[in-house]
Amino acid sequence: MLLVPSLLIIAILRTTALNETALTSLAHMSNGISSIHNLPCIFHDYRQMTCTWDISKQARADAQYRLSYGISGEQIDEYGTIFCENGWRNVTCHVQDVGFVLFNEVQICITELGQNFTKPYCIEFTPVMYYKVSPPVNIVVKENEVIWDEPEGKHPSSEFYYQIQITDQSTHITKIENVTFKKWNIENRKKSYSVKVRARINNHLEFSIWSDWTEAVIVEAEPKDYQMLIMIVLVIAFIVLVLLVTFTCKKSLDKLCQPIPDPKRKFKGLFDNNNGNFQLPSQKSLDRNLQSSRSETVWAIRIVNSSC
Repeated sequence: MLLVPSLLIIAILRTTALNETALTSLAHMSNGISSIHNLPCIFHDYRQMTCTWDISKQARADAQYRLSYGISGEQIDEYGTIFCENGWRNVTCHVQDVGFVLFNEVQICITELGQNFTKPYCIEFTPVMYYKVSPPVNIVVKENEVIWDEPEGKHPSSEFYYQIQITDQSTHITKIENVTFKKWNIENRKKSYSVKVRARINNHLEFSIWSDWTEAVIVEAEPKDYQMLIMIVLVIAFIVLVLLVTFTCKKSLDKLCQPIPDPKRKFKGLFDNNNGNFQLPSQKSLDRNLQSSRSETVWAIRIVNSSC
């Protein structure tokens, strides 16, 4: 008589165990339970995983949840099972070491404990597509460039893409540029900018998650360059000074080096008759004197002849 209840108890326990195994191996059951929805998972720091999900108002306030994960097609609790407590309407679970290659397709299932007749909430995806790196480090301004170092730590890929967020400090206009290398050339140093940088791994797939933005770095505007203006002013001042000195010297030279006055224009007759010699009699005077001498000579000859 005691054998029947014992066999019955064993059968019940075996059935419960088989049901539990079936619950942890179901795939594509994302709509099998109403109290769990919106299940995103982010991978970071190489092998760590953080999953969050929302719960409906119908869920018990003291409900507990179990997160099971593994490679798709295999027993999902082969790699790990985490028990998570209710965070009111949002639950977060952290897994320190997922133990599988992030390029494999994995399955994650959430089971509400104490609900024996509900199916787990499961999703399937490739972890590397949801891998979030830490922000770039050591962002500094060097001459006409903003440079930085790649994210620290170990990651599934050593290749990164970068984006830089530039905010004009005067207009507060923000733009985002894709950058391949770990630097950004500052095109206009006359303006001041606020600069942030973020990164994502090159997983050679269609999608990956950007890191958080770095702290803002201020690119100060260069002080106005008055050197060219000073040079122009100096050149103009030099030319003006040269012209002024030239004009002054010419005026002084004109006074110091005046030409000898030429009286020829004022005393034309003098130069015509005496060749400019005041002491010489004019040619007309000479002619008159000569004519007078001749007359006197003729007159003297006549007197002599008349006396004889």
